[in-house]
Amino acid sequence: MRWWRGPGGPAAAASIGSVPHSPARRALTAAIIVAVGLAVSVVGVRAGAWQYGKHVARSEAIAASDANASLPPASLEEAVGTDLAVDATEEWRAVEVTGRIVGDSLTLLRNRPVDRERVYQLLVWMETDSGRALLLNAGHIPVPGPLEDLAVPAWPAGDVTVTAVLRQSEPDDGRRDDGATRIAAAQMPAPPAEPIDGYAVVTQACSADGCVDAFGSPVPLPTLSLGPHLAYAWQWWAFALIAPVGGVLLARREWVLSAERTSNDESEPAPAPPAAGPAPPAAASAAAPPAAAPSDAAPGPASVAARKRARPARPARASARRTRELSDEEIEDAL
Repeated sequence: MRWWRGPGGPAAAASIGSVPHSPARRALTAAIIVAVGLAVSVVGVRAGAWQYGKHVARSEAIAASDANASLPPASLEEAVGTDLAVDATEEWRAVEVTGRIVGDSLTLLRNRPVDRERVYQLLVWMETDSGRALLLNAGHIPVPGPLEDLAVPAWPAGDVTVTAVLRQSEPDDGRRDDGATRIAAAQMPAPPAEPIDGYAVVTQACSADGCVDAFGSPVPLPTLSLGPHLAYAWQWWAFALIAPVGGVLLARREWVLSAERTSNDESEPAPAPPAAGPAPPAAASAAAPPAAAPSDAAPGPASVAARKRARPARPARASARRTRELSDEEIEDAL
């Protein structure tokens, strides 16, 4: 803990250091952790519900495909009803339609490889005998090379009877480039009559010249599978269950650790103030008299006497100070 130099001294420093671990602060931290856990749980529930919805939709599509595949081909009016739209229960139904193919409406569907090969799928309008327009996915042709021409098949000139599988229209992506990127009426030329909301994949076409499987190569129908959506849904729901429990445990752990830190801060003694150092020698240097500047002039008598007095006394020699003893004859002569 650093020494607090502000107002209040060590007491103020101790009170400020204990603020982050106050009960209110600990309660706020725990509440935030629990709230985050609950938010994650809500996200997990919604994501699991979305994945489960995808699973249900695929299950219904597979059930409808299996049920409709076992039925004989029906007329277009019988299959789509009076609403002129292909719904989920009518998708994958085989129909048999007679009419004329409008060859001028040919549109190339791009970016749809077949068996990993670059191809153009052929989209064309068919004017049916019932006075409706049906969009056909008539087949596919390979994408030509730089020096090759596009090999477009010849369309029958008269009536043609088409056996096809109904599909729902794809969502329009809004692109209006050369060709199409979605199988939707909005990306096609104007239909010759009121269109059916949906399209049909040709599996056989019969005309006066004979029958073919498709115009060009046939477009294979997609293989339907449930996919991993149900497993993903269970994973998300398990995560939604674990998240709040983990949040509560983490909040409790943070509460205990914060209480321990607060207890340690309160039991820690206040640090002693720093010891004062020795006073600077400013006063002593100020009291000392300034040294006399050297001079080249000859010293006077007073200065010589002062130097003698200041000169240290030499130690007396024992041999010089020793008193010589007198003999008896010298004493008698002296008397």
